[in-house]
Amino acid sequence: MIKKLGKLVTIGLAIAAVGLTVLLVSGYQASAHESKFRAQLRDPSGHRVGTVEFRIGRHAMTVDAELRPNRYVTPDQFHGFHVHANDVATNGKGCVATGADPTTWFASADGHLSEPGQSHGAHVGDLPSPLVSADGTTRLQFTTHRITPAMLRDRVVILHANADNFGNVPTAAGANQYTPNSDEATSLTARTGNAGNRVACGLIRRHR
Repeated sequence: MIKKLGKLVTIGLAIAAVGLTVLLVSGYQASAHESKFRAQLRDPSGHRVGTVEFRIGRHAMTVDAELRPNRYVTPDQFHGFHVHANDVATNGKGCVATGADPTTWFASADGHLSEPGQSHGAHVGDLPSPLVSADGTTRLQFTTHRITPAMLRDRVVILHANADNFGNVPTAAGANQYTPNSDEATSLTARTGNAGNRVACGLIRRHR
């Protein structure tokens, strides 16, 4: 009788352990499913032109971006795409595009999200460039380990008018390299990849 009870207790503990494991796995999956951040991209006129979703995984974050046709984006071209810091209160907050001067659109988003000492191409907020199709739409999906959930809340996603050079401009005196015509030329590349005006913006919010 004692042996039978011992076997029953052992079996019961094993079942309980399996059940606990299932609960833990299910709980993680539910948490991962619910732990998302989303940005609604809007153009300078305020029209919604796309979405960017950040889904938290076990080892990396999956980013899924979609873009609709709009007059500010050139079809059949790459466009710079970044997470911006949105951290200088004097410039405003979020996505503000007022006035006719496109160089001032969404200046409230501030610079790229980055750590001290990072230059463009290695910024935390530097993302792969979407290639907009001939019909003006695009779908981009990738994973990244650079961005953590703690970095995302109230940051801003920006789509630029031009392609991003990712800081890949060889400057030196050699015949096969470039001589910058001013310090601003190299400074702009180091800060932004020279991707041009900001043509769509979305404030990143937690989404369930």
